[in-house]
Amino acid sequence: METRDRVELLLTPGMTREDWARLEDAYHRTMAGEDTVTPITRVLCRYHLKLFNEDIDRQCAALERTGARLVFRWEPDYPAALRAIAEAPHALFVRGELPADDRPVIAIVGTRKPSTGGSALAYELARTLSMLGVLVVSGMARGIDTAAHHGALDAGAPTVAVLGTGVDVAYPPENAMLMGRIARDGAVVSEQLCGMHASRGVFPRRNRIISGMSDAVVVVEGGIRSGALITARWAADQGRDVGAVPGFPGGFRSQGPNQLLREGAFVVEHANDVVSHVKRIAERVRLESLERAQGDGAGLDGDAARVYDVVSNATTVDDVALATGLPVEHAQSLLTLLEIEGRIWRDDAGNYARSGPRRQR
Repeated sequence: METRDRVELLLTPGMTREDWARLEDAYHRTMAGEDTVTPITRVLCRYHLKLFNEDIDRQCAALERTGARLVFRWEPDYPAALRAIAEAPHALFVRGELPADDRPVIAIVGTRKPSTGGSALAYELARTLSMLGVLVVSGMARGIDTAAHHGALDAGAPTVAVLGTGVDVAYPPENAMLMGRIARDGAVVSEQLCGMHASRGVFPRRNRIISGMSDAVVVVEGGIRSGALITARWAADQGRDVGAVPGFPGGFRSQGPNQLLREGAFVVEHANDVVSHVKRIAERVRLESLERAQGDGAGLDGDAARVYDVVSNATTVDDVALATGLPVEHAQSLLTLLEIEGRIWRDDAGNYARSGPRRQR
């Protein structure tokens, strides 16, 4: 299907949910080799409408300029997990490449005005999970979202940003460079037309896409009425797991996560909590650990190798940070990674030691 055909279909006035369902059915019958009328021809003939060529031209030009494409719900490139939710968008604008559906996905979301510690935790969660092969999804908003995207990218992994604007509109504006980096190394997606700027009412509905793409949603910080809590509500309705980072009672940034914990969300203090709670991630990490980990430093390089080298008996996070010159948060992230892989273990006091043949946790 050519780009212009796709845009014409998306902009066809009067399309109902039933029309979209018929189109999807026709697509699948066509792919199965059955005789059927081309879906676009059927729709355009039915409505006998002359579409506004100027609007179509504008969308086509934006897609060409940004290198984006329009993917319909029935096509293989459309995320399978998102397709399964009740209110999946009929189409997504996509800049970049969406990772394969066999990759586990975690959404990390939170307030636009985080604490320093909250931002650091979101960054390290995203970095560690990305190093374990988990895809991190967020909304590219200021604060927690931005920290999560940076954590994934700094791990050398792709990440997905789900926007409430067009895929050609950077919001917030200061994230223009980040958006370009995400599109290059991962994907920027939106259901909004190109050129669409930020509108308050759009973002709550956008959040159903973030949760719908994910196996679980983790809320780091946020108020009771924050967008992050809306994402968590969508996740619960969609049957996804919800995790939350506990905060100090009474703090406005803690109100949302603490409320979620009271409602049954799982506690998230580091990446291991996510790995141990979310079944699909645990299975993926367990499989890869069996393939890579030998209870020694085989196959490690860079900072991970440096951290492993300084671990002996009863080594603390501060010991590792001091010996390697790494920030404490990054040292903790790598220690968690090595523990998940079975290369080291942690005692009840939180100290680390190398795993021996009989010293597995």
